[in-house]
Amino acid sequence: MYIYLIITLTRLIKPVFFLVSALIIISFCNALAQLPEEAEQPTYLLLQMDNDATAESDRNYTNGLRIGWMHPVKDQKLNRYQDWLRPFTEVQLPFGRRLHRDSAEIDYDFGMGITQLMFTPDDDEAVVAPPGERPYAGWLGMEVSLHAKDTRALSSVILTIGATGEPSLAEQAQDFVHKHITRTNLFQGWDTQVPFELTVNLNFDRKLRLRKLTEATADLFLDVEGHIEYGASVGNYRTDAYVGGLVRFGYNLPIAYMHPRVEVGSYAHQLFTGMNNTKNRWSWSGFLGTRGTAVAHDITLDGPWFRSHDGVDSEPWVGELLMGIGIRYKNVTLTYSRTFRTREFKGQNKRHDFGSLQVSVAY
Repeated sequence: MYIYLIITLTRLIKPVFFLVSALIIISFCNALAQLPEEAEQPTYLLLQMDNDATAESDRNYTNGLRIGWMHPVKDQKLNRYQDWLRPFTEVQLPFGRRLHRDSAEIDYDFGMGITQLMFTPDDDEAVVAPPGERPYAGWLGMEVSLHAKDTRALSSVILTIGATGEPSLAEQAQDFVHKHITRTNLFQGWDTQVPFELTVNLNFDRKLRLRKLTEATADLFLDVEGHIEYGASVGNYRTDAYVGGLVRFGYNLPIAYMHPRVEVGSYAHQLFTGMNNTKNRWSWSGFLGTRGTAVAHDITLDGPWFRSHDGVDSEPWVGELLMGIGIRYKNVTLTYSRTFRTREFKGQNKRHDFGSLQVSVAY
């Protein structure tokens, strides 16, 4: 009831969004001040960028940018924000099995991030996206997350608050890049983008370590590690559920990992406790993953919940393949990946793929 009231009011008064954003930033800074100054695991700062220029296109999901920060925190040092999120990480697996068996062995990480996403049709001169092409849409959001992990599982919960429409600044960001960097044509249809709506989302992500895979490949000259993953998102930005898996291989495999593409709640940190660390300065890795997603609602396709807009119908099932490479020197890691994704809406002319670049620094 209260969420509905807030969303309805901010739909009519856009400046309220900026006020809410300012209050959240102040709250996050307060939470940051309460974090411990010393921790056994490092803190990570990261920058991620997605772009479909690697596929020689400028359409569909055309660009994403994300800045994130991850810090370890002890159980007894959880502040009120983190303590509010903790019950969401203490869920059971199917058939009544607990995700984390021994609470005394659980380590926590706390994260914050800012993300901007933009979507455009193929035709840059189209004022309204032609049939078979993606509608104009932009989204800008902030997130706070808590991650609980032990030797066999990682459980994450992410709360995001953001906005579509003009407050997303997608038009301004794309125009700046096209004018001053790529010097290409400006897209003409941003006035018809998905309109302003305040979005609130709660995301759940779970990863289960494939220990037998690591043990079975222990005698190889490469390090191998893998996990299966599943999760769900609930909110008016996106409501979906997914299941997938990923395998990493390489030399002196880094213990820290994250999905290299722009993804809410994805952070560079040690996925599971008990993983062997190394003092070697160099390491390299390759990875291959797959994911299937059941989509109930996507605001950038189906349109807002609380106001009318002519969107398109999202596909109920979306699959994707992820592959990439990474290299680490001391505390800096550079990763490049490519995502191949099936059609995301009914009538879409072509499937889509894009490249992702990530830089993370541990300190």
